[in-house]
Order: sequence, then structure tokens, then C-alpha cells
Amino acid sequence: MNDKISLELSRMGKPGITLALASSIDYNKANLELIRHLVNEKHEPGVYITLNRPYTTMEEILKEQDIDPRMIIFIDAITIPSGGSVSNSPHCLYLSDLMNLTDMALIIDEAIAAIPSEKKFLFIDAMSTLLLYNNSGNVAKFVHFLSGKIRLWKLDGVFLSLEIESDKEFISQLSLFCDKTIKFNSEKLNVSSISSKT
Repeated sequence: MNDKISLELSRMGKPGITLALASSIDYNKANLELIRHLVNEKHEPGVYITLNRPYTTMEEILKEQDIDPRMIIFIDAITIPSGGSVSNSPHCLYLSDLMNLTDMALIIDEAIAAIPSEKKFLFIDAMSTLLLYNNSGNVAKFVHFLSGKIRLWKLDGVFLSLEIESDKEFISQLSLFCDKTIKFNSEKLNVSSISSKT
């Protein structure tokens, strides 16, 4: 892992919420580095909300990267809406509708409660994807609600989002609910801009 990224991620407060921004080029790398830090470096179990890739795909990717998927309860919000078949894994819960943010909040509650560890995380891999199915105001309200729950539960919260010029206002709203913003740059995957409220 890039030393600078590792250092900045290690400074995530507890409880703390980090907004991670990445370009489309760096998105997959950023995703894996964040999950690797939470699972392999901090040794925390957690909940991973996957909005872009099916659970079975993510499970294989994590195994290839030596990240233990058994440490994670996945909330798969893409398999059913895209017509895929669900697995019977005890490590995955499925959402059928990305427009129903209330159902997403309820299933997050269920997943967090199922993890007995005191230290745990909540990771959402594609905040920008929610904007394809919901208006930005509703997503902002959902994130505001979720950030309150994360603090109440004393979790490590990580929201990963594409950094898109057209979504600047949305990103600005998201950052208000987070303690820190990390931007992943192209090529070297360095942290270029870090803001913290703690």
C-alpha cells in the first residue's frame, strides 16, 4: 500500500467518517486500498454495500487480493435489479431496489447488528451510483441519516465516490457529513488533498 495513503487512513478517527474521492481511472484501486486497510490493517469486520458489482464478483476480487471476504457482510444492491441470481451465502444480504433508501437503511441496521465485534466498519463503494436512481436531495438526506447512525454505533465509516465535475454540489454536501476527505490521484494513487474536521 502507498505509505502516504496508509498514514492518512490510519489517522481516521474512531468514530470517524471518511469521504474518499477517486477518478474513474483510480476507482477500483482506491476501493481495494480502502477495504484492505479496514480488513487487513485494522483487522475489523464490517458491512460492505456494493452498488456496482455483484457480491460473487466482489468476493472473488477480494480473495485474489488476499482480503478475507469472510470478515465482511455484503449488502448487494446490484444483483437483483440487474436480473442476476442470488447466492445462499450467510455473508450477503440482497436489495431489490436502489430507489428504496428506507429499505437500504433497514438492511444496514440488520447487517451491523449481526456483527458481534465492538470494532467494525461500514463501507459504501459507490455513492455516485445512488444518484442514478435517486435525486441528490434524497441521497443527501440518506447520508445525513446514515452518518448519524455511524456515529451512534461508533463505526469506521467510509463513503467512496467518483469525483465528477457535474457532481460538485453533491460532493460538497457529502463532505459536510464527514470528518475527512481523501482524494486519490491518477497513476501513483497518492493522497493529494486532505481536509479534516477533527
